[in-house]
Amino acid sequence: MIGRTISGRYVVQAIVGTGGMAVVYRALDRNTGKVVAIKVLRPEYESDEEFVRRFSREAEAASKVSHENIVNMLDVGTDGDLRYIVMEYVDGVTLKELIRQRGTIHPDIAIRMTIRILAAVDHAHRNGIVHRDIKPQNILVDSAGTVKVADFGIARLKADQTTIINDTEGGTALGSVHYFSPEQARGEVADEKSDLYSVGVVMYEMLTGTVPFDGETSVSVALKHLREAPKSMRQHHNGISKALDEVVMRALCKDPTKRYQTAAEFAADLRKAIAKPQGGFVKYPKTPEQVEQEKQERRRRRERDKRRLRIAVIVVVAAAVLMSMGAGLWYLVRLRSTYIMPGLVGQEQMLAQDAMEQLNAVVEISYSYSEDYEEGIVIRQSVDAGVRTPFSEPVGLTVSRGSQWYYLQNYIGQSAEETAEALRAEGVESVSVEYVQSDSAPGTVISVNLEEGMRAKTDPVVITAGGQSVLMPSLTGLTREDAEAILAAEDLVLGTVTDGYAADARAGTVIGQSVGANSQVLAGTTVDITVNQPHSPSYYPAAKLSVVVPLNGSAASLAVGTPSGNVQEISLGTLNAGTYRIALSSPEAGIHRVRVIIDGVTMETVKIDFE
Repeated sequence: MIGRTISGRYVVQAIVGTGGMAVVYRALDRNTGKVVAIKVLRPEYESDEEFVRRFSREAEAASKVSHENIVNMLDVGTDGDLRYIVMEYVDGVTLKELIRQRGTIHPDIAIRMTIRILAAVDHAHRNGIVHRDIKPQNILVDSAGTVKVADFGIARLKADQTTIINDTEGGTALGSVHYFSPEQARGEVADEKSDLYSVGVVMYEMLTGTVPFDGETSVSVALKHLREAPKSMRQHHNGISKALDEVVMRALCKDPTKRYQTAAEFAADLRKAIAKPQGGFVKYPKTPEQVEQEKQERRRRRERDKRRLRIAVIVVVAAAVLMSMGAGLWYLVRLRSTYIMPGLVGQEQMLAQDAMEQLNAVVEISYSYSEDYEEGIVIRQSVDAGVRTPFSEPVGLTVSRGSQWYYLQNYIGQSAEETAEALRAEGVESVSVEYVQSDSAPGTVISVNLEEGMRAKTDPVVITAGGQSVLMPSLTGLTREDAEAILAAEDLVLGTVTDGYAADARAGTVIGQSVGANSQVLAGTTVDITVNQPHSPSYYPAAKLSVVVPLNGSAASLAVGTPSGNVQEISLGTLNAGTYRIALSSPEAGIHRVRVIIDGVTMETVKIDFE
């Protein structure tokens, strides 16, 4: 395959991945000059209806989603007996490879990456797609740290209620046994909550370096998904917060009704885990038995209240004695409900959070640049060390983001994309690239809005780069679809489509474009077009209709019946007493029946000839 040109367009360069039913190659798109990934069904499966169906289902699922955290499909087709799907090329590694390289991923980074995975899963679910094979091998991480979910090879459309439990050859359940849900292990139809279970397994592996269930055979692993509870992640790594452990444990519930019901709900609790690492906020849906127990408990409380009412007199007598003990009791209660605030300035963030967690105190984390403390070190605390503090009062810890200064180099003549990546790696908060027509090579830096030297990371950097110039084609006379195809071929973008009318043009063809033909424009320029609409003739009566309104403040309307039987309701609004001349028109010629309605009552019916 290396060196082959598929469909006269995609030049295969190298193998980048292999799977059970397909091989993924890196290829050059000769039409756009961009590198793409092209997934080709293995030749031995071309005659296998099941694999062809799964390959087609992947293409259908991929066509329904377009998201910044999903590997988007660009094209699909056949070349002879060759079936292929063209996708965007991600220059990076799989999440599985990243875990193997690092062993574990820092909790803060793992949370941010999982939130982006959940954003992709949520987008797929909202478009009727259940992935069914979420695993770190199907999640790509590029050099900038962007997370992208790939491989919808066994995805299921929610509208399709069928499911395949066994492969045609191997006889094993679809999906990866270490990551699939208990219901998938039982051979049941996977739904959105099954994907969320798999995301929970992926996050468990990111944080601990191991999957929650492992065994010598696939069957033994599947049985553990069904029967065993996962070990707390804190047994593997004591740097994992209690809150994060609670969130992942809920995602790994055997009972789907007790898991997170949506990706958005899962992501919301992950964000809470950052602000409230001590946990306690994860709530499970109540079972019918628990609801019944609460009802019984309320009945028992009402009976206790009645008994307490009977001994109210005794309580009043005892109150005098209790008042004498009140001062001492208040002091004891105050001691039990407060703690002495420790000094945390200068400590690492995780150590400081662990210290507050041991106290069961509420912590709110914020971040700020600091020239005195390295990144990740606590630089301020809202309550001074040694102060007695209520457990219910949140304590703010400000963590250093490191120095706010960096050295801005001279990037003139360098790659604009590489320059932007370098600045983001420096921690610059806002980096943007603007392309302009230039004699410089396309994609090279022409200027930067800031001068070389020491700069604050908060200062926005705008890179001006040379853009690819293309000749604007003439779109006049083309259909909307043909115009869009021509623009795409020239690396231009179709913008707003406006309806218009021109007597000398065919209906449905372009009669205007926002950028003049044969002018030089930048690649990626948005072009608006005007499309000619069919013109319907109108017919009118010989004279205006007279409508007599008898009283002030009357609601008046007309019901116009056409020769074809259609009835058009025309509101005249609220009118005062008098005679009104109404101009009418109709798309049909011939005798029309017009009813004059005042305050809901038909006052008269007239026949009018429209010519």
